[in-house]
Amino acid sequence: MSGLLSARHADGPAQASPLCGFIETGDLSQRGAAFLAYWMRARGSASMPSPDDIDPSAFVSLLPYMRYLRWEGSDRVVYRVWGTMLAEWMKTDLTGDNVFDLLPEKERSVEQERMRLLHSMPCGFVQHREVTDTRGLVHVFEFLTLPVSAGADGALRMIGTGTMCDEQAADRFELDAGPRTVIKRIGYLDLGFGLPVSADKRLTTE
Repeated sequence: MSGLLSARHADGPAQASPLCGFIETGDLSQRGAAFLAYWMRARGSASMPSPDDIDPSAFVSLLPYMRYLRWEGSDRVVYRVWGTMLAEWMKTDLTGDNVFDLLPEKERSVEQERMRLLHSMPCGFVQHREVTDTRGLVHVFEFLTLPVSAGADGALRMIGTGTMCDEQAADRFELDAGPRTVIKRIGYLDLGFGLPVSADKRLTTE
């Protein structure tokens, strides 16, 4: 799997992109790495799994940390699943919410472009965000997002984990209601088809 996921650029003309950099699989959290391994198995010889390929019984331990999203029109990506641990940590359940409604208006077009690239490359992306607990300690939260092909309704999907990078610390702290997060790093993840040409710098967890 490491060969397929080694970082490299896609051939062809440059693509406009709101992101810079890439993240290696070795920089993922344990839960993120475990789900990526499942996703790779589920897709088989295809570029990405279909909705029917996703079997929740195969990753039961990760279900509380899962996010499942679906395009519903050109400017709506809706959370169809928001894991119970995510709801507990963030003190809100985002199931049914449009991702772009949660962002400042000036950031929405950037996020839309990033999400479209997941299927057009295809590739994944990873966000590491800093969040401060009620004691004032800062922790790193990871969102891993991977593409899933369209279902019978023709709508493209995305799936991935949301988890604290320090899984042991996650059991020992509490967040305020509606905690604010700050982006620490965000980058593409090579799924065997290269990366957008803008992803020319490795973003590490250091």
